[in-house]
Amino acid sequence: MDDCTPGDGGVGAEASGSTAELLARATEVESRVPTASVGPRTDGERATAGRAQRPAVPPWSPEAGVPAGQEGVAASAASGSPHTAPTPTASFQVALQDFHFPALHNGLDFLRSTVELLARQGVPEPRDLKYAVLHLRTAAEVLFKARLEMHDPKLVWWEPSKFDKAKHKVGDFKSCGAEKAIERLNEQAENDGVFVLNMALDPEDADLVALRELRNRLTHFGCSDTADAVQARTLPVLVLLLKFLRLDVLPYIRDRAEAWTVEQEMDCINAQLHHIEDYVAHRKTEIADDLCGHEYVTVACRTCGQDAVVLDGGAVDLKCHFCGKGYGTGVEAAWEYIGESRHITISEGGEDFDSCSVCGDSAVAYLPTAAEPDTASHICFSCGSDHAGVCDYCQQAGDLAFTIKDMGEDMCEDCYAYRLAKF
Repeated sequence: MDDCTPGDGGVGAEASGSTAELLARATEVESRVPTASVGPRTDGERATAGRAQRPAVPPWSPEAGVPAGQEGVAASAASGSPHTAPTPTASFQVALQDFHFPALHNGLDFLRSTVELLARQGVPEPRDLKYAVLHLRTAAEVLFKARLEMHDPKLVWWEPSKFDKAKHKVGDFKSCGAEKAIERLNEQAENDGVFVLNMALDPEDADLVALRELRNRLTHFGCSDTADAVQARTLPVLVLLLKFLRLDVLPYIRDRAEAWTVEQEMDCINAQLHHIEDYVAHRKTEIADDLCGHEYVTVACRTCGQDAVVLDGGAVDLKCHFCGKGYGTGVEAAWEYIGESRHITISEGGEDFDSCSVCGDSAVAYLPTAAEPDTASHICFSCGSDHAGVCDYCQQAGDLAFTIKDMGEDMCEDCYAYRLAKF
């Protein structure tokens, strides 16, 4: 017979006796604890009682010490015996709150976590920045879906036709993503006679897309960034979500008590958001002199989104003045800007950037500058030259001499002169 078989009188019997002894001691201590009806009446007594119920350190921590009458329990825990375990007594019991995060409150909690991580005194730690990005992206997705649920819970499901009320209540279903939620919000605003969307939402909003890409890199692989870049990149999304809450969520909460709670939470988030806004504004002031006069050759940074990358001509080490992101040479910067590899793209049959008629580098991109943020132009990342267009015959950017309207093609001066010479 095995040594641990009950009734053998060996190890099993000893374990049984120890357990009974522990339970007896626990019952004895618990009987000495005042009942709930005899509560403390003064603030001092409440504080003392609170400390007794919720110790400063976990009961199993070495710093906690051994309460009177619990020497045997502590000894059995320290022995590591697989047959005995310390029994918690009433003095160590802690009341746990219910785990309750419905959609709207869940999204608000992620939003609050974001600003708390970013608005900490001093420079946020790398881990703070990481989770700020992850939590903000999650907040956006949850809040858009929460508004859909307020209108029609079926719309939150990836396949609304499969909606099941019981499964929805416990969260046992595949939901739509943030972009799909925005699309459905817009569809409801266009086609539903009751639903109203007071704020314009775009699933391809540049700030939301940039945040999604940053979140994906962090979640599925990893990335490196600066504190300045993360704060600048997250700020527009934080502002967007607070505006969305104010215009399109808060007015449609039916329960007045819930609406009041949500508004108080938003006020707390807003108060901390000001620290981030002030910091970004301060950084802009610090670099203002470096950018002044270069507006027509300044483009937005791919990392932080700020108009702070100056294409000053002949640069071999372009960088963002706001966040410090390095881009390398003009050619490298052009490819970095679109997030692709020149070698891979060309080897797989893709096209190179258009070449510049001034410096000759293949680094001409079509994008807006700080001077004209709403109008794109052909600008060279290597020398900063702004071109009228790109010749459809030699693929070189420069001044255009002729346009074939019927064919929609542009021709530079050299190509035009070459063809004219044939006649």
